[in-house]
Amino acid sequence: MLEKVFHLLSGYAEFSVTGNSARFFNMTAKSHIGLWGYRRRDGVPVARIKAREYGKLRRIGRRSEARTHLLKKRGVPFQLYRLRSRKGLLLGAFCGAALYVFLSGFLWGVSVKGTQLLPDSLILEAASHYGLYQGSPLREFNPRGITHSLVAELPGLSWAGITTDGCFAEISVKEAEPQPEPEEASGWSNIVASREGKVVAIQAESGRIEVGLGEAVDQGQLLISGLYEEEQDPWAEPIEHPLQVTGPARGSVIAETYRTFTVQVGSTKKEWVETGETASSWSLYLLGLRIPLGLPLPAGEGRVYEENSPLVALGTELPVSLDREARVVWEERTRTLTEDEQRTQALLKLREAQRAEIAPGGQVVEEDLIFSFPDGQCILEARCLCREEIGVVQEVLVE
Repeated sequence: MLEKVFHLLSGYAEFSVTGNSARFFNMTAKSHIGLWGYRRRDGVPVARIKAREYGKLRRIGRRSEARTHLLKKRGVPFQLYRLRSRKGLLLGAFCGAALYVFLSGFLWGVSVKGTQLLPDSLILEAASHYGLYQGSPLREFNPRGITHSLVAELPGLSWAGITTDGCFAEISVKEAEPQPEPEEASGWSNIVASREGKVVAIQAESGRIEVGLGEAVDQGQLLISGLYEEEQDPWAEPIEHPLQVTGPARGSVIAETYRTFTVQVGSTKKEWVETGETASSWSLYLLGLRIPLGLPLPAGEGRVYEENSPLVALGTELPVSLDREARVVWEERTRTLTEDEQRTQALLKLREAQRAEIAPGGQVVEEDLIFSFPDGQCILEARCLCREEIGVVQEVLVE
């Protein structure tokens, strides 16, 4: 096998011999000319010789009364000789090889694996700040430094690693488990009612419950006490110094409350409408470098979007693309709302007001909506029965 490769690299010629072939081969052996591949083709002897020694056979042929006939030439030297007249092909092959070597020094793609809550775009953006992006040079690639920087910059990560496969990189991450915030339990406190209502559920983690289920409470009334005296058995002898319990009160008190919300909506509405006009700006993205192909977008109001047309080879997007940034021009217009639209807008404002005032976790159980339209405006009054948390911590200061 090695001998065959050597002959292909150095080049060889295959020839046939007519006439006194026996004397011819004897004389080549005495002249120390190496031949191989002896065989007969249609009764004529055939052999192979190194390309640079084929010219010596002509003199031996005349002395041995034999003639040689060249059958074929094989090897790299003959292929290169044929390409001498095709300089464009040689130049194209050289440029292609140079381009391949040049592009192999860059990353063609970066992907993310292992995310659950964090978006991939956030990790890719953070990695680009440290030199890991599509089109980044491999000679400046420092996986260990990039992973340490990612974990330090993104608090939601507990671990990060980078693996490469040729010109592609994959960022593997593991998200950190959220740590519960420790609750400050120092000091003395009670839980009182933030507003009036009827208690429907109560639970005390620490402290003594001072109200019962179904009981109506007023704003500021004590619900769970963090400072209380141990209750005594009415049938036993009274204790002269009962146990005094002091500490923070913790718990939850759910009550049914009544709230009234009033919102107002005008008869007109200002909104932005697309005029159909579009302004565009083109740029060329090449190996991480963005080259403008024109003037940037002029300032103005409108919806901005981007279109990317990457170069794809063998199903893989290369870090070369033609990008277009466009803006659809908007114009501010005022239009009159119908009563149905006013009702819809009023309901949206009502829901915003309810979310802002009702404690987190609360809900509206029943509501009575009253619409009125004085002077073209819409006024919505909502009387709501809510179920919400009314207990708030009230610190006890002791001098």
